[in-house]
Amino acid sequence: MTLVATNVAARGLDINDVQLIIQCEPPRNSGVVVMLYDPRRSNFSKVERESGVKFEHISAPQPADVAKAAGVEAAEIINQISDSVIPAFKAAAEDLLNTFGLSAVELLSKALAKAAGYSEIKSRSILTSMENCVTPS
Repeated sequence: MTLVATNVAARGLDINDVQLIIQCEPPRNSGVVVMLYDPRRSNFSKVERESGVKFEHISAPQPADVAKAAGVEAAEIINQISDSVIPAFKAAAEDLLNTFGLSAVELLSKALAKAAGYSEIKSRSILTSMENCVTPS
């Protein structure tokens, strides 16, 4: 699902099921570049100067950001499911609505989380990515 390629190959190939292309050099005229670097080992300003590209620094996404994106993808997948499955699951859905005291939106949110592979979201440190290590607000 990942292709590591030169700029020419990355722009000239259309391969099914490849979701991520890693280029050896960023495109000069258009496109989005994600650059992973270690500031202790890399001279970022030198890379900007030599490439002629001004980069916008964006921190790594937090778990809630990733979960939100996964939820959007899960919703798209659920939307593709045939209505023919509704009768088989309708009684269980009604039981959930009547038993747990959650709204339909809250229950659907939990179903989307499960479809996306989530049972909980843990906070992580922005600096180290360690779970449950956050700066107090």
